[in-house]
Amino acid sequence: MARRGNPSSVINANMTPMIDVTFLLIVFFVVVSQIVDRDAVFMNLPAPSQAVAGIPDNQSRVVVNVVPLEHGDVAGIVVAGHTIAWDSMHELSDIVETRLRGGATEVHLRADRTTKYSYVHQVIEAIRAAGLNPRLQLVIEGEQP
Repeated sequence: MARRGNPSSVINANMTPMIDVTFLLIVFFVVVSQIVDRDAVFMNLPAPSQAVAGIPDNQSRVVVNVVPLEHGDVAGIVVAGHTIAWDSMHELSDIVETRLRGGATEVHLRADRTTKYSYVHQVIEAIRAAGLNPRLQLVIEGEQP
């Protein structure tokens, strides 16, 4: 038997909530991606040829960046969102000590491969002066801070 009259009404899906959720997810991922990269300073990290190293766990850590200049010199230090002048090692020690007392267990030291070791050594000594004997990790190419 054939049906007579108007066909049943067409079902329409309301797309507005789906579009709203999509935009909220985009905003969320943009904000999270900016938070994750805040400790990183671009530099040319060393790449060892025969290393026995692993990728660090996601523990609480302090990232110390030795910002390079030309010819192996250093412009300054970036740690925990603070930019420190090169001649303020006591300030570096204070910031590292505060972060270690706040729950950080490791210090990750990042330096460009062209940076002179004498500068890196001074930073290591400033970290040691902070006390609390943190585990010091030297970050190499391929690792993320």
